Amino acid sequence: MTSTTRTPKLAQAVMPPSAVTTPVQLERLGEHLRKLRLLKSGERLEALLQHAAAQELPYAEFLEQVLGEEVAAKTSKNIAMRTAMARLPFVKPLETFELDYQPSIDRKQVQALASCHFIEHGDNVIVLGPPGVGKTHLAVLLGLKAIGNGYRVLFTTATNLIAVLTRAHAEGRLDEKLKVYRHPEAADHR
Repeated sequence: MTSTTRTPKLAQAVMPPSAVTTPVQLERLGEHLRKLRLLKSGERLEALLQHAAAQELPYAEFLEQVLGEEVAAKTSKNIAMRTAMARLPFVKPLETFELDYQPSIDRKQVQALASCHFIEHGDNVIVLGPPGVGKTHLAVLLGLKAIGNGYRVLFTTATNLIAVLTRAHAEGRLDEKLKVYRHPEAADHR
């Protein structure tokens, strides 16, 4: 009886990707990722394949990792785009707002507003006070929280809002301009 050594098929699944994944396969995978607009995964394809092979990741775990990175990249890009479109005067998150500096501000109320439930309920928030007490900072941080929760935001001052709406009224475009403030994604900002 002669014994021959055979390479089990299972061993191929654990080999480094360079031995398993051909350049033609890499090119096809890259093209599929581009067509699906999975750009982050396309940039990191070889590294992701190497990591999966080195860690002997199950298919589902590998797929979860690839899709998780893609979702994180798209979410980050979306937040950056909405932040830019919001025309905020500056970008400072809630953590930089010194609630102790302004004792008249109710910490619980700020935290409740930061949950963005007022948007879900269709409520308005008006921040009033003398100059220098943090009204703009508070509006910006609420805007950033709303953006982080998937809402579109458009920052404006009361002075600018009145000027824009007065001009729109004089030009017979008031209804059109009000839509901009109800739906910031439709803004032309003129």
